[in-house]
Amino acid sequence: MKKLLTISLLMLMGLSAIAQTKQTYEYAIKDTCRLKMDVYAPAKQNEQHACLIYSFGGGFINGSRNDTAQVNPAKRWALEHGFVFVAIDYRLGLKGVKNLSVISGIKNFQRAIDMAAEDLIDATDYILKHLLKTPQYTINPNYIVTMGCSAGAITSLQADYFLGNRTHNAIQLPDTFHYAGVMSFAGGIFSTNGKVKYRVQPPAPTLFCHGTEDNLVNYKQTQFANIGFYGSHAIVKRFEKYDYPYFFRRYREMGHEVSIVFFIHGKLMEDFVNDYVFQKQHLKIDESYRNPDLDKYRWKNYKVKDLKGM
Repeated sequence: MKKLLTISLLMLMGLSAIAQTKQTYEYAIKDTCRLKMDVYAPAKQNEQHACLIYSFGGGFINGSRNDTAQVNPAKRWALEHGFVFVAIDYRLGLKGVKNLSVISGIKNFQRAIDMAAEDLIDATDYILKHLLKTPQYTINPNYIVTMGCSAGAITSLQADYFLGNRTHNAIQLPDTFHYAGVMSFAGGIFSTNGKVKYRVQPPAPTLFCHGTEDNLVNYKQTQFANIGFYGSHAIVKRFEKYDYPYFFRRYREMGHEVSIVFFIHGKLMEDFVNDYVFQKQHLKIDESYRNPDLDKYRWKNYKVKDLKGM
């Protein structure tokens, strides 16, 4: 009985450590979409009063902030580490689109990425204007981190790319604002101006996780003249050239299952946030990793054409 009581108390302590309150806000109305965000307050905020904005994956075809299968692990990690956690909706630009071929689908692909990144920027703008101080929490605008998997990772990287070039998609954010960090799990950037380049301000320190055999979100790049999609490998080459801080973990012989490695690699995120975001260390780390346990996911070898069946 005493042992059972002890276990029960430990469970309650664990639950209280990530106790949360949720508030839902409508942050924008786009087209016919009423875009919302769920904001969760940790039991105790970290000393930086940091905020983590999460963008779900789903190929720009499906998914939502209510996708508990992927949102809950990210939320749990964030709350355990004292972050205010924000799960956002964004418009699904490829939903209902039939043609996903490389050539004829390129405009639809660009449009979907642009829409999602613009929505993330609008969500960030809403946080800056309305949510920095509430009865439940405070947010330090200098410690806003974005995170996403697959389409959500593309969304996070693309939003930071728009911000780094101060394109029309990002002009509503203050000139002094920049993300404190980006955590990308199988993401990339779409460019109509050739290789990725940040012309106005440098990118946020970025954690890149990508499978070297990813057939869905290209690990390297696909380019036609000045139009191209640049995966983590190609982006990191630019980060290296211009001396931007990054942590790149290359998952050797892995495919798109790397998009959800944050389920089991919370320590990697913790180290990245502590070193790059909180301590602001200017590090450039490139490492290879192999974990056969990730092979079990059925969409390991998915290609773009397979999205039609999702």
